Amino acid sequence: MAHYFSPFPTAPYKFPSTSTVTVTDITRRFTLMNLISASKIVYDEYYVQDGERPDTVAWDYYNDTTLDWVVLLANEIQDPYFQWVLSDEQFRAYMIQKYGTLSDQYQTVHHYEWIISPQTEYTEGETVNVVPEKTLVIDYAKYITLAAYERKIVTVYDYEFIQNERRRQIFLFDVNFVDQIRDSHKTIFTTGNIIR
Repeated sequence: MAHYFSPFPTAPYKFPSTSTVTVTDITRRFTLMNLISASKIVYDEYYVQDGERPDTVAWDYYNDTTLDWVVLLANEIQDPYFQWVLSDEQFRAYMIQKYGTLSDQYQTVHHYEWIISPQTEYTEGETVNVVPEKTLVIDYAKYITLAAYERKIVTVYDYEFIQNERRRQIFLFDVNFVDQIRDSHKTIFTTGNIIR
């Protein structure tokens, strides 16, 4: 991620009771909107494996760990600590810190859902297609009025697990566009295509 900040402008900053130091102006942001719309950049889907980080994905996909910022940028991730998928070990530690024991995680209700239509499957030739379940978040008063097959409880464990798993599917800029993105990034602060 350090390579992302290399073209950013710097500014002098005076700390209380110390000398002035030069710092990177992190209030600036690099945007690719003009480049993307003009070039029709292609994305590829990628499924993050357990323990992979943005730099390891950049190595696997672009053969360059310094392009971790491109991986994050393609997925609009500003905070890699809280917006990137947690490894299994990190997820367990996070859940214990936030909710306590595994038993507590499975017994604590996050919310209630009304099952509008259950998951179904249909076959087209040799392909089995799955239509996902459709649900609506409801309150407890509505939940108790529904039949058992129309309702479900989502525990804090279920909710957090689903949110973390959704982060595994990311999109990566096609390899053919990386040089163009890298060149734009180097010159972005001189051309003025930045946001504050």
